[in-house]
Amino acid sequence: MRTHGFELGGWVVDRGLIDRNGCRAGVVDDLIIEMPDPGDGAALPLPRVLALQTGPMALSENLWPPLRLVARGIYRMLGLPHARPIEIPWEHVAAVDVVVHLDLSREEAGLDLLAEAVRRRFIDRIPGH
Repeated sequence: MRTHGFELGGWVVDRGLIDRNGCRAGVVDDLIIEMPDPGDGAALPLPRVLALQTGPMALSENLWPPLRLVARGIYRMLGLPHARPIEIPWEHVAAVDVVVHLDLSREEAGLDLLAEAVRRRFIDRIPGH
C-alpha cells in the first residue's frame, strides 16, 4: 500500500484498529513518517510512512511533562518498566477502511500488555476470581 503520509493522517489517525482475528485492538494515535533527504534533485521526495503508534503512552506524549512522568510512573507501578507508545510497522497494515485492519494478533503487536498488567496486578488478586 503506497500513499502520501500527509493525506494518510486524515484517513488513519483516530481510526479503530482491528487485529487479524477481527478483535478490536485500540485506536491509531499517530503516524511515524520518514522525511527523505532531498539530495541534489529538484523534486522533493515523498515522505514514507514507517509505522503507526497506539496505546496510552502515545497519547501521553502530548501531555504537560509532569503529567507524562505520572503516566510513566503508573506503568512502572503496573510492572511495565518500558513505558513507550506501541509502534506497529506499516507493513502490518492489511487494509484501511472504516477501521485499520492489521495482519497481526493483539498479542503479536503487543497491544495486550497494559490489560495483562492490570489483570496480574489487580484482577487476579480478587478473592474468588
